[in-house]
Amino acid sequence: MERKKVKKDEPVLDFGLKFGGILTELGNFTQDITRMVEEGKTEMTRTGEISFDKSRKLKGMYGVSVRMGGDGMPRVDTFGRRPESETREPIVDVFDEADRLQVIVELPGVEEKDISIELKNSTLLLTAGKGERKYKKEIDLGVPVKGEPKKQYKNGILEINLKKA
Repeated sequence: MERKKVKKDEPVLDFGLKFGGILTELGNFTQDITRMVEEGKTEMTRTGEISFDKSRKLKGMYGVSVRMGGDGMPRVDTFGRRPESETREPIVDVFDEADRLQVIVELPGVEEKDISIELKNSTLLLTAGKGERKYKKEIDLGVPVKGEPKKQYKNGILEINLKKA
């Protein structure tokens, strides 16, 4: 079998996994979701790092969050670094408590006056923006809510409390 010699000036894409490794990781992720459901858990998060060159100087981050919605269907959210000029999707956590929902949203780089929330049925629409920092997220709450949302913003973290209907 003849080997091809890589020239020094050719770019190298090295994701740290061989093709079989990618399939193994996908299989492990599927097993993790199955185990999550079997154990009655409602959330799972996986993050990691991808290297694009052999010297590991060029890196990227990835992440995925799987959460069981109120209707029993899984919700999958991805997160990671995005270009500065695009609208970003903020990281969101929804806590389902006995009589209320608590929504925690990471919105670094904006001020409270730059944040807008709107409630439509069981969906919370969130937009925020200041200069190049723009965020937008549609959050399926999974259950109907009533009354006005109560919000508090401090140090880039927005906390929204909603009463269940």
